Amino acid sequence: MNAEEAFNVLNAIFIKTSGGLTQLEKDIFFGIWNDKTYPQISNEIYKSEIHIKETSSSLFEKIEAIFGIQGIKKKNLRSTLEQILKQTSPVTSIELPTDALQLLNFNNNFLVTNPFVPRSGSVDDPQLFFPRPKEIRNIFETLKGGSSVALIGERGIGKSSLLMEICRQAETQFGQTRKPIYVNLQNVHDEDDFYEALCSLVGVQTNKGYLLERALKPHRILLILDEVEKMTWDGFTNNVRGQLRGLADGINPPLRLVVAACSPLDVLFPDSQDKNMTSPFKGICLEENLDLWDQIICRNFIDSRLKAPWLTPVTNSVSFTEEEIARIIAESGGHPQKLMQLCYQIYAGYLEEIQ
Repeated sequence: MNAEEAFNVLNAIFIKTSGGLTQLEKDIFFGIWNDKTYPQISNEIYKSEIHIKETSSSLFEKIEAIFGIQGIKKKNLRSTLEQILKQTSPVTSIELPTDALQLLNFNNNFLVTNPFVPRSGSVDDPQLFFPRPKEIRNIFETLKGGSSVALIGERGIGKSSLLMEICRQAETQFGQTRKPIYVNLQNVHDEDDFYEALCSLVGVQTNKGYLLERALKPHRILLILDEVEKMTWDGFTNNVRGQLRGLADGINPPLRLVVAACSPLDVLFPDSQDKNMTSPFKGICLEENLDLWDQIICRNFIDSRLKAPWLTPVTNSVSFTEEEIARIIAESGGHPQKLMQLCYQIYAGYLEEIQ
């Protein structure tokens, strides 16, 4: 059994029971399965080693919970799952949930899944990302025009998902001229932790101030910062935000920024305004607002998920009525996450009828 076969079966179980695994968890799973070290995985997927280890630990706990076992570690993940997943019927010494027992039957060609996932959180699997061509075009045009970008939108509207897509497309858009680095600030404790994560991902010694400027001078980075509001919390000062501004300023600076926030830049950092200072990203970042979906986009999204290529012969026959679609759009107000949750509920009802 190779990494992809093992992951597909494991992910099918999680899709059925808790909404599926993330793209980051998939990348880590593949790396561990192929006996790569945490530093190797970190370098390949442009995530800090600390973040990789934290996500791995969480993944191990999720696997333990779903199979009712203990002791999953990096060194035994593959051998343990091979023992479980190779069975056409699970080994009697492990009590699996009923859903898992059904999904582990490899001769069953009708894996039932709900295409309206994930119901919460970001979409980091490119197969599940619903295209936003206008926003993506605007963002890359702004970046190529010499400015950084601030992605502004209410929580749950899809900012994180779009940032991950920007990271995936950056290599095609910029070639070797700018290396994309994605940092979710929710996983960063304070500004010292931020400097360590940034320098680790770039591949330079951890520094700040002038030493960091000198270390980054030969590099050209597209720094993608998610949850930038975190920089207003305890543990962060205007110093780190000011340095980012300096490193992103100019015709061909070491950094170009794409930051995501819920609030406009002119109100995001009140401590700067209290000191009569320019908001750190104001002036170097042009704002791109993420709007709610209109009726056409909502309908296109629903249609695309109902015709998703991973659906089985049974489930790809499911369709929503016009009344259901109109109610979903009205109740969600075009908010992507709310729309997803409503679609999931209706689809789940159809699955109960099929089963």
